[in-house]
Amino acid sequence: MAKQNLQERFQTLAGINKLSILKEEEVTEQFMNRMEANPMLKEELFTALAGMAGILGMAGVTGQIQAAMEDPSIAEKYPALAKIFGFLTKIGGDVGAGIK
Repeated sequence: MAKQNLQERFQTLAGINKLSILKEEEVTEQFMNRMEANPMLKEELFTALAGMAGILGMAGVTGQIQAAMEDPSIAEKYPALAKIFGFLTKIGGDVGAGIK
């Protein structure tokens, strides 16, 4: 994305100029470049994911879904959910170990 001067940026934010539409590939490329340039972003991303898992857990939603995922027939029926909850469990365990 090309640099804008300050006046053009303010006009865009004010709605005077139209927003430039970024393609998904451009956004992904920019994100990956930022992740490579600043390793702290990786830590922040995983911290945010752990926080999200904590918020959902406090609501009691994840406990019920996780209990259902322990049933092999349900885990076979919803493999994506089983994979996500396996990942979140691993993150939660690592965060808990890091806090101790």
